[in-house]
Amino acid sequence: MRDPLTLLLANDPDGLAALRAAAASGRVGTVETSTGRVVTVDGRKLHSGRDPEAEARRFARGLELADATFVIVLGFASGHVVRAIAERTEAAIVVFEPDLDVLREGVTHGSLPERVQVVTTVSRLGEVLYARLSGCDRGVIARWVPSMRLDPTLYEAALVATANAIDRAGLRHRTAKMRGPGWLRHYLAHLPALVQSPGLPALRGMLRGVPAVIVAAGPSLDRNVAQLARLADRAFIMCVNTAAGALARAGVRPHALVTIESLDISSQLRDLPFLSEVPAFIELTANDAVWELPLRAKLPISVDTSSCSIFSARVDPGHHLSAGFCVANAATSIAYVLGCNPIVLVGSDLAYVEDRIYASGTSFADMRAQVQGDGTAALSGMHGKRAIEEHSGDAAGGSRVPDRAKLRSLPAWGGHGSVTSTRDFAMFRDWYIHAAKTLTEEGVRTINSTEGGAHIDGWDDLPLADAIVADGPALGIAARLDAMLAAPPTAAATLRRALTGELATAEAIVRDARRALTVLGDDPDGDLTLDGRGAERLLTINRATRAALRDAPLCAEAVFVPIENLRAAGAITAHAFYGQLVEPLVNLAADLARLLQHPLLATPDAEVRATG
Repeated sequence: MRDPLTLLLANDPDGLAALRAAAASGRVGTVETSTGRVVTVDGRKLHSGRDPEAEARRFARGLELADATFVIVLGFASGHVVRAIAERTEAAIVVFEPDLDVLREGVTHGSLPERVQVVTTVSRLGEVLYARLSGCDRGVIARWVPSMRLDPTLYEAALVATANAIDRAGLRHRTAKMRGPGWLRHYLAHLPALVQSPGLPALRGMLRGVPAVIVAAGPSLDRNVAQLARLADRAFIMCVNTAAGALARAGVRPHALVTIESLDISSQLRDLPFLSEVPAFIELTANDAVWELPLRAKLPISVDTSSCSIFSARVDPGHHLSAGFCVANAATSIAYVLGCNPIVLVGSDLAYVEDRIYASGTSFADMRAQVQGDGTAALSGMHGKRAIEEHSGDAAGGSRVPDRAKLRSLPAWGGHGSVTSTRDFAMFRDWYIHAAKTLTEEGVRTINSTEGGAHIDGWDDLPLADAIVADGPALGIAARLDAMLAAPPTAAATLRRALTGELATAEAIVRDARRALTVLGDDPDGDLTLDGRGAERLLTINRATRAALRDAPLCAEAVFVPIENLRAAGAITAHAFYGQLVEPLVNLAADLARLLQHPLLATPDAEVRATG
């Protein structure tokens, strides 16, 4: 049987090793109370000496845990607070406790649920929260002040890391509210591509050992775009949609394009001279106009921005892709799946270069940022962004890129000074930092050849000429690419099974929702007057509905915005909740039924490639 420390520190193996290696000090002890033991540090108690358990329950009652899916507790002490929180919520709990002596002593003061995890460093806290907090999460921070007083500076850093992680999840949440309906509509329209073209499951490892260059659209791309032409058979060059115009202007043809945007960014690609010669990795939620472009091939990907990616993983786990917050992040993940090594970033400035934001030749080249005295930058030259928003219609979800950005200072590439960045750029950088840890552990070298902009921890700052030798041996990338495009797609029967299951769940939820409305007498306040039998029937339906929505990602995506609107209005009642489920899921069921009649899904797998 594994010991408690091994279980608690499962996400912090370095912390566990440090704890095992460190000798116990005499500064930490234990005092007994009537309701439990209490850790002391230099004679100072970290809980009430009279009734620590009651104190912890009072503390937990003061937290807004009703909608919480994730609780971050700053300070472990004797674990009384963690246990009190766990009694009030089923949410996942991550505890930050940097004092190894306190942790060693505190874990002996009581058991904890398996969903509780402990981390011991700020960097590991950031990594764990980055990996686990998603857009649908509700994060709550619980600060245990007696612990925080032991090292205020360290806990302040942990608080910043936690707030940033919650902010990132919140950004995903807000984006999902705006774009969710468009995502689902596009996803269902393009899902048959899984059985027509090879996806990532079939392409895994097909470029093993080949260097990959991820070309983004930062201003520094101007200084090294010409070098890319000399790497045509020395590296696999993947270009994000925003940077494609800059490469075309320099006469450089990438090996593949990558796009994940649900807005209509086809204007960035439509006039490329090499458009019909290169394949593109395209997100299934991408705009119809992008999917209609005459590319050499359209390789479907499914990034983890929405619940749709969970359904893709249901079809085949290999379809699920961690894409961070931008298309260059997604391209990096694709390179990893393909087996590329090293992975080299170019044009990922993640910062302003004087007042410039994008490279020359891109559709956003005219954008400028004027730094203001209030910690923000005023953005101008936004016509390229505005045109895309206007042409995207309801796919934009009513959102517009703001004309002002909050600024942050980040360490500069090459270790010389700092650069002016933004919150969004910092989030892209944080994804790279998190990814570097995984890549490095698996033997993939990570190199930042942007030659400007921000430094990224975990990535070696090297000029492109030093990262990849231009006169090195040819790698036969064109032939490898041909083999990739000839790989088999997902079997139609596999997709049919997943769709059939989702359709059955959508229909079941609709039936249960209508039963719930009947139990409530179709009365908005019906749950207040239910008798015992009615209350039990409603409870049974509630459990079934929650379980079904957890197990049906497309259903969850279909009702996400209506339910979030209720939540925002503070109007979630049983009647309102079930009333909002019916129409979206009836529509989804109809869409899924039509999709199951799609010619590609009704065609035997052996014939799909021949007719595709």
